[in-house]
Amino acid sequence: MAVDKKYKEYEEKLYYITDRSLLTAEKVNELFDELLTVLPNNGKLYKYKALDMFHIDELEDGYIWFSSAKKLNDNKDCAFNANYLQQIEEMVKFFLTDGNYRKTLVKGLYMELAAKNKNITPQIIEDCLSCVPRSRTKFSQLKFDKFCRDYHLTKEQRQKLINTIALYSDERQNEESIRKSVSNLCEQMEKIRNGNQICSLTSSYDKDSMWAYYCNNRGICIEYDFTKIISVELKNVFINTQKVRYGRKKKFSYVDIIKLTLQDTLESKIEADKLIFNQLLTKDKSWSTEEEWRVLIHSRDNEVGIKVPAKIVGAIYIDYSVLQEDKSKRIIEWANQNECKIFVRYFSRIEAEYCYDTIENINKYTEKVKQLL
Repeated sequence: MAVDKKYKEYEEKLYYITDRSLLTAEKVNELFDELLTVLPNNGKLYKYKALDMFHIDELEDGYIWFSSAKKLNDNKDCAFNANYLQQIEEMVKFFLTDGNYRKTLVKGLYMELAAKNKNITPQIIEDCLSCVPRSRTKFSQLKFDKFCRDYHLTKEQRQKLINTIALYSDERQNEESIRKSVSNLCEQMEKIRNGNQICSLTSSYDKDSMWAYYCNNRGICIEYDFTKIISVELKNVFINTQKVRYGRKKKFSYVDIIKLTLQDTLESKIEADKLIFNQLLTKDKSWSTEEEWRVLIHSRDNEVGIKVPAKIVGAIYIDYSVLQEDKSKRIIEWANQNECKIFVRYFSRIEAEYCYDTIENINKYTEKVKQLL
């Protein structure tokens, strides 16, 4: 079976994971084993880095840094391809039809509360919101307190419920109020974008353009060997490793996502996820030479980045121009202590090409040159 076809089948399986926390160890292992069959280089991917203390700390402390989408070097990366002003108009029109605003409020609150309390259903949410007298924003405090006690709502969840009750009232079911509610759509979507933590990897260590762009030809390239991932917890993180697609992003519609969410079927959820991931995984064709593979973690309210403990470094490539620097010597010392191979990138005047060799061979050659001088 062609690799691309196998990869597409693997990617399709990821969309059927409705709740990653519910995956059994057996299923995680099965998915991860399948991932290894579609990754290039027998499960090895690469990351070009500057020679600095941040990346040395990554090695010594045994973690991989996942950066917030906010910190990416392409402002369009992970951004939703949508005209926000047009989207607001479409959402206002949609919400003013067939009670869609109330339906969306119920669904949104249900998804928020049911994540921590499996006994909550959309009907229970609607019953609670119906405590709101149709013509007033006041609600029955007794019913509210009982609901919060019965379902063990946290302080934050109580506040979310209060906010939703206010929006649910008859007084808020008009164009002016709805427009005000969705007017911060751009800010909300930016938060969703920035909440994605990303580890960007590539398929090879010998891309001259990436050595120049990411390292200024004076850095390192780290090989991450996915076959070194043993724990189920870490496999559960890395099964979400996907190929970046290159081309023009499709236009994105928030109304389409809301409609699919309200349908509340497995098929509609998968379709919504596909529309969202298409935005997160598509980059302009001008970046295609990077052949990026991307690991995604969604971490709400985190717009900085996260450290993922993972001791999976298989080899490190160091440019010859920095081989004698103290930071490089520190990396070499770490590699020797951790059975990690070191390769050196150098420019061959004879071949007029960048070449790669083990540090042992480079040291032998250097020693011979010294003896001849």
